[in-house]
Amino acid sequence: MTRDFFQRFLCVSRLFKKAFGAYRLGIVILVGVGFLSGIFEGVGANALIPLFSFITGGGGGTDFISQAIKRLFGFVGVDFSLTSLLVFIALLFVLKSMVLFFGSYIQFKISYDYERNTRAELFQKALMSSWSYLLEQKLGHLEKVLSVEIQMVARLLKTLSSIVLILTGLFVYVFVAVNISPMITLVTLGVGLMTLLVSQPLVKKVRELSRQLSSKSRAIAHFVNENIIGMKTVKAASVSAPIRILGETYFDSLRQLELKRSLLGALFGSFFQPLSIIFILLLFSFSYKTSTFNLPAFIAIIYLIQRIFSYVQNLQTHLQSVFSSLPYLEHVLLCQDQALQNEEKDSGTRPFVFEKAFSFRDVSFGYKEKRVLSGVSFSIPKGSFIGLIGPSGAGKTTVVDLALRLFKPDSGEILLDGISVLDIDLHTYRKNVGYVSQDIHLINDTVANNIRFFDESITEEAIVRAAKQAYIYDVIEALPEKFSSVVGERGIHFSAGQRQRIVIARVLARNPQFLILDEATSALDNESEKRIQEVIENLKGKITVLAIAHRLGTVMSCDAVFVLEDGKIVESGNPRELLKNQDSYFFKAHHIRN
Repeated sequence: MTRDFFQRFLCVSRLFKKAFGAYRLGIVILVGVGFLSGIFEGVGANALIPLFSFITGGGGGTDFISQAIKRLFGFVGVDFSLTSLLVFIALLFVLKSMVLFFGSYIQFKISYDYERNTRAELFQKALMSSWSYLLEQKLGHLEKVLSVEIQMVARLLKTLSSIVLILTGLFVYVFVAVNISPMITLVTLGVGLMTLLVSQPLVKKVRELSRQLSSKSRAIAHFVNENIIGMKTVKAASVSAPIRILGETYFDSLRQLELKRSLLGALFGSFFQPLSIIFILLLFSFSYKTSTFNLPAFIAIIYLIQRIFSYVQNLQTHLQSVFSSLPYLEHVLLCQDQALQNEEKDSGTRPFVFEKAFSFRDVSFGYKEKRVLSGVSFSIPKGSFIGLIGPSGAGKTTVVDLALRLFKPDSGEILLDGISVLDIDLHTYRKNVGYVSQDIHLINDTVANNIRFFDESITEEAIVRAAKQAYIYDVIEALPEKFSSVVGERGIHFSAGQRQRIVIARVLARNPQFLILDEATSALDNESEKRIQEVIENLKGKITVLAIAHRLGTVMSCDAVFVLEDGKIVESGNPRELLKNQDSYFFKAHHIRN
C-alpha cells in the first residue's frame, strides 16, 4: 500500500511539474508568505500566555517564545505591560493579514496567468495541428477543454497554492505549539494524521467520480454541438422529442455524478468539526486534573490546536479538490501533447513559382486502411481552366485536400513547375492557392471583414474589386450599411447564393495564382452561376482554375475535363469532344442529368 501511495505521489508530482513548472517562482514566494504569516499568527497566539498571566497575576510565560517576546520589548525600550502587549498582538495579526493579502494576489496572478496562457497555447496548437488529426476530433470537445477544463485546472493551481500556504502555516503552528506543550502537540498531530489516512478511500472515490464527470461533460458538449449544428435536419425529420429525451438522460446522469461527488466532499467536513471539539474537551478534562495545569498556557495551546485542526480540515478539503481536478489536468495535458505530436509539419523553404504546370504524378492516398486514390496522374497548365468530375466517393475531395497540402501522398508526387510542393514554404503556398468550398464559412461580422478575413493587407479597394468580380457588389451596395452590414450568424442575413459569392470574393481579394473551386457553385442559382463562370472566363491566363463539379454545365467551358472514378483517372479531354463519344462517362452523365 505504501509503495502504491508513493508511486501515485510521484505520478501526480510529475503532472504538476509538467503543467505548473513555469510558475515555480510564484509558488516559492507563496512558501515565504506562508511561513511569514504563520510566524506572525503563531507568535501572536503564543503572546496570549504572558497576556493572560498579567490578568491572572502570574509571572508570565516561561517558554522560549514568551521569554523572547519579553526580551524584544526590552531591546526596543518598550515597557512590557498589558497595554503594550495588546498592541503588539494586534500589530502581529494586522501584519499577518497584510502578508496574506499579498499571498492572495500571487495566487490569483499565477492562476489567471496559467488560464490565459494555456488557453492561448492550446488554441494555437489546435490551429497548427494537422488536418488528419482535426478530422478525428469530436464536435464540442476542444470548446469544452478551452472554456471549462482549463478553468478547472487553473482552480487546481490556485488550490495547490492554498495547500502551500496551509502546509507552511501548519509547520509554524506546530513549532509554536511544541514550544508550549510537546506532548499535547504530538497527540494532536497523531489524531490529525489518522483522520487524513481514514479519509483516503473517500478521496479516491471523489477522484473516480471526477474522472467520470469529466468524460460525461465532454460527451454532453459533443451531443449538444452535434444536434445544434444539425438542427435543421432535426426539425425537418420531426425528431425533437426523442433527442430531448436522450438529452435528459445525459443531463440526469451528469446530475447524479455531481450530487454524489458533492455529498462525498461534504462528508469529511461535517464530521471533522465535532471531532475536533470532542478532542479539545477530552484534552481539557485530563489536563485540568494535573498539578502542572497552567490556564494561560492551556488557553494558548487550545487556540493553536484549534488552528491546527482547522488547517488539517482545510488541507483535507483542498486535497479532495485537487483529486477532483486531476482528471481535467490529465486531459488538458493529453490534448496539448496530442496537438503537439500532430503538428502540421512544414519543411519547405522554396518560394512559390508557377510558370508552367501543376501536376499529380502517380499519386496514391488512403485513409487508414481504405484506399481512396490509386496512381492518379494529371497536369494543369498555367492559365488553364480544368474540370474534375466523377461520382460521389470517387476521391474528388481528396484530390483537393492533397492539392491544398492538408494531406501528404502515400506515394507519388505533387509538383509545381516540376518541383515537389512539399519543398515550397507552406504559408507562401497557401497564400497563392485560393480555395472555395461548398461548405460556406462566414463569421458573424461585417461584409468587409468577411471578405478581408483577418488579412489586414487587403485594402478597401481590393475588397470592392473582389465583390464586383464575384457579382455581389450590387447586393452589398443595396444594404443600408453597405460593406459595414453584419452578415449574421453563419451569414443568415443573406441567401445561400449570396453567401457563396461573398466567399468567392474573399478568395479573389487575395489575388491567388491557382484557384480551386470545390463544388463552389452548387449553392448558386443559374444566373449567379453563369456570372461566376464569366468571371472565371475573364481570369483565364491570369489565374489557373481547378473546378470540382457535379453540375456538368459548370465544366462545359473548361479547357479539359478529368473524370475520376474508383480513385483513378478513367478519361480526360475537352468536354465538347467527350460529349461526341457516346461511350464516355462524361456523355453518359450529361444525358442522365438532362
